[in-house]
Amino acid sequence: MTEPSLGALPVPEHDHDVLLVAGSLPEVARLAPVSTAFAEADRIRAITVATGPDPMSVHEAFEALGVPADVTVLLREPPAPQPAAVAATLMTRLDEVLVDLDPSAVMVYGGGMTAAVAAQVAFWRQIPVVHLQSGVATDDLLCPFPQEANRRIIGQLASLFLVADQAGTESSVGPNAIAVGETMTANPQPADLQFARLVRRVRAGGPRLVLVALDRIDSLGVLAGLPELLEREPDVEIVVFGELAEHGAAYPLLQHERARVVRNLPLAELVQLLAASAVLVTDNPDLAADAPGLGTPAVLVDGPHVPQPGDSIRSIGSPAVMTTVRQVLATAAITPVPPSDGLAAARVEQAVAWMFGLCPSPLLDTPSPTNTQV
Repeated sequence: MTEPSLGALPVPEHDHDVLLVAGSLPEVARLAPVSTAFAEADRIRAITVATGPDPMSVHEAFEALGVPADVTVLLREPPAPQPAAVAATLMTRLDEVLVDLDPSAVMVYGGGMTAAVAAQVAFWRQIPVVHLQSGVATDDLLCPFPQEANRRIIGQLASLFLVADQAGTESSVGPNAIAVGETMTANPQPADLQFARLVRRVRAGGPRLVLVALDRIDSLGVLAGLPELLEREPDVEIVVFGELAEHGAAYPLLQHERARVVRNLPLAELVQLLAASAVLVTDNPDLAADAPGLGTPAVLVDGPHVPQPGDSIRSIGSPAVMTTVRQVLATAAITPVPPSDGLAAARVEQAVAWMFGLCPSPLLDTPSPTNTQV
């Protein structure tokens, strides 16, 4: 007997529907704005699917970013921790979902395990695959591992390729490569005005942000080393959160103008701060695993991570963390992020509508600057 997925299915109202399948926080951060864009255009139904090795955390991420998960695909019995076991279980469950919903297309982001499995199952069912941000290509199959290999596999299966920028269309991702922009920028900005201003300054080429998330008492040495980091790196600002934020060792940071210490960060704010950071320092393996997908190298304090070729996660013993952080900062140039016009998700919707024959062009008409001035 098949166990029901969490969440009620939407009432059919459109001729075409697309499953937006996410299995991690970085995938949710890109697909949640796309779901909103589909809803606003109201010509294609988007069904958000939360799944992956930890489906409930993905479900919560959708909720935090203001887009409830329509379907949450549980894996029933927890699979063995090996990637093959997780992928096999995930493949069976996603295949059941595709049979039940029979969507017009499946959209995945990047090159994570969930994206690769969902694309493979959709291809077997002869359902078109839309690959969001498919043009991030490298010459090394093992860099990053295993995302680059997964990305190439999806590239052989997809019908529509949506890349972050025009340069991405130069990589051999396949035909129908359309530049749409970075959809993550359409997520809610930090509600805390200080954090919102900090993110804007970072993206304008201002300070380099070091995000520090520490919970374990044996990470106190890392916390104690942060004032020296601020002293040696005058262009660095620090945000500290987690259980150790309430420890007495954090007191010197409370007095520093380039440091902010809070106990908790709402997930919507964490996404924006993490994406803007030059480096993440954490003793949380799950958070460290999510950081590279948001474009941020991670230093995992005394973590179990085994480095792989091209991996941006560095598992470091507590006494060596500050040295490693300074090394990362030394190689991370300050690159201002071009202002977003906020239309990336709308471009995704336009391209998919074109694929279904609902509009004559895959390109969204962007208002010229003279037309947008007030």
